[in-house]
Amino acid sequence: MASNDSDVDTIIEVAQLESGGLPVAEAGDDAFGSVARVLHAVLDPICRYLCYAAAVVTLLMSIAMVVDLVSRLAFGRPLSGMIELQTYMLVFMAFFSIAHTMLKNQHVSVDLFTSQMSARTNSILQSVFSSWGAFIFGAMSWLTASRSMEAFRRDEISDIIQMPFWVLYAVVAVGTLLLALTLVGLLFTHLSGLYQSLEGKASFWLLLLGMAVVAVAGATSGLILKAVAPDLSSPAIGIFYTLLLMLILLLGFPVGFSMAFAGLTGLFYLIGSNVAFNVTKINTYDSVAVYFFCVIPFFLLMGFLILHAGIGAKLYNAGIKVFGRLPGGLAVGTVAGCGGFAAICGDSVASAATMGSVSIPEMKKYDYDDSLATGSVAAGGTLGILIPPSIGFVVYGIITEQSIGKMFMAGIVPGIILTLGFAFAAYIQCVINPKLGPKSEKFTAQEVAKPIFDIWPVGALFAAVIGGIYSGILTPTEAGGVGASGALLIALFSKGFNRHKLFAALLEATTTSAMIFTILIGVGLLGYFITLTDLPLSFANFLNTLDVNRYIIFVLILLLYLVLGMVMNIIPMMMLTLPILFPTVVGLGFDPIWFGVIMVIMMEMGQITPPVGINVFVIHGVAKKYNVSMATIYRGIIPFVVVEIIVIFLLTLFPDIVLWLPDSMDVLAPLD
Repeated sequence: MASNDSDVDTIIEVAQLESGGLPVAEAGDDAFGSVARVLHAVLDPICRYLCYAAAVVTLLMSIAMVVDLVSRLAFGRPLSGMIELQTYMLVFMAFFSIAHTMLKNQHVSVDLFTSQMSARTNSILQSVFSSWGAFIFGAMSWLTASRSMEAFRRDEISDIIQMPFWVLYAVVAVGTLLLALTLVGLLFTHLSGLYQSLEGKASFWLLLLGMAVVAVAGATSGLILKAVAPDLSSPAIGIFYTLLLMLILLLGFPVGFSMAFAGLTGLFYLIGSNVAFNVTKINTYDSVAVYFFCVIPFFLLMGFLILHAGIGAKLYNAGIKVFGRLPGGLAVGTVAGCGGFAAICGDSVASAATMGSVSIPEMKKYDYDDSLATGSVAAGGTLGILIPPSIGFVVYGIITEQSIGKMFMAGIVPGIILTLGFAFAAYIQCVINPKLGPKSEKFTAQEVAKPIFDIWPVGALFAAVIGGIYSGILTPTEAGGVGASGALLIALFSKGFNRHKLFAALLEATTTSAMIFTILIGVGLLGYFITLTDLPLSFANFLNTLDVNRYIIFVLILLLYLVLGMVMNIIPMMMLTLPILFPTVVGLGFDPIWFGVIMVIMMEMGQITPPVGINVFVIHGVAKKYNVSMATIYRGIIPFVVVEIIVIFLLTLFPDIVLWLPDSMDVLAPLD
């Protein structure tokens, strides 16, 4: 049985657009459209080939990591300057791909409300947002270019490999400039659409003037507010710009851009424009140039290589051969396959898309009920962010400065429990009502053994990555390099894998990484602003004054993550909320490792909960040709949501279930 890769790629694109991405209007024949087409014609090949180069750098990073690891373990001689080299390659990878990521609509935004708006309203909003984005990243480019010239004059070089810093800053300046120009092109595209749609040209120019006023007022809002109300307290300014951030997020401004915009304009009020720009000058490069962040592209590359190698089909095939004779056996096998795929993919959308494209046609062939078939794969897909190696745990560890290795270990037992719970939910439904999921044909011992043997490389890769981290032989960053290189070997020996799929995996890993690093840049500015406002401290003090049990506050925080999970991707959600909520959680006495696992489960519950649920959209796209309605899918996920609630209660009552494995580790550094 083989996966339909074109279907999977299409579904992932749909999921990315559902979870974010700016709408692109058609440019007309007017002056605005002409400018937009010229900019696109110039920028598209430049951004595309730079992204290709960044994709190659991503692969070289993982290979270099393995070479260094072999040299260290086998010969006791680690390669000199490897940490510096990896860090600088990361800078090239991130900033050479952010503009192409924008062209491909992969900078995540919230479209809950914009999807209900008219095309004209969307174009008006996106015109303003594009101008703000061009302002932010244009300023970053200018400031980093000046930093590059300063480094050139001072002849600043790195300690070990003697890398000139002006080159690195120049790469940042070029990348952010291309992103700013891409946003200018998008602005002119939307203006062209508005110009064509408005019959009275005078009304267009009046509208353009209004948008320009809003754009300028927004970009200088901190300075205007300082002039009008200079005595506002820091927490009040923090609340104001937090509300502004939520507003522009809900109106469709990409998450990373929104954070950077709110952070920069808020800093204008608190410390003035000159100091705020100096903070931006340092933050743009320093937010990315961190060695430990190499773990992000490594694990993403590992997941996308496994995805394009068709491993999901093999895992599902093994699952149905083992469990097929049980009531609801194909649904149970689907959950098992999702758990196995999660162990090497780490992304919920990819897990749901891959396993859905394989399992739903098979379950339809055996007359499975539509709600059970779609519900099992939608829920099983959420395991992708819980079972390590998980990109969600990587981001959580980075933001909260917790051990990524411990986060990985903490997710293993809850992931197994949740997988078993989902499988039991499918099984018990079919025991009660056998018509929901009839048994498949009986398989011989040889037929069962062969698909299990086929997936041994996946099991070996998982054991190498997680075992290496647990034993202390590998740091998470090194394990990521091993995982990516191991996934490459598995893919190269997989039937049907070719250079086109290899390059597709590289590009997807690179652009997804660029999206995350853009958010990290925004988090850097927003985090600096939030720190100056004392908002987390004020919020924590306010909660401490409430005469309620700490678990009531904990439940409210979990409900917030459930709601946010309905409308946002898990990665930007973490980056947006953790700087404010994490100090409160720790102040209430909750273990940060334990909380990270609970939070991930709650957010994943939001990914399959009405009225939105990104995994539901993914499965709806897969099952569209079977005329399966959204209501049917939502009905199917109810038993699995109940299981998640039970697991959360279990982990809350018995936190040692989460903490047993991480507490048995000896991790030397918070991010090692």
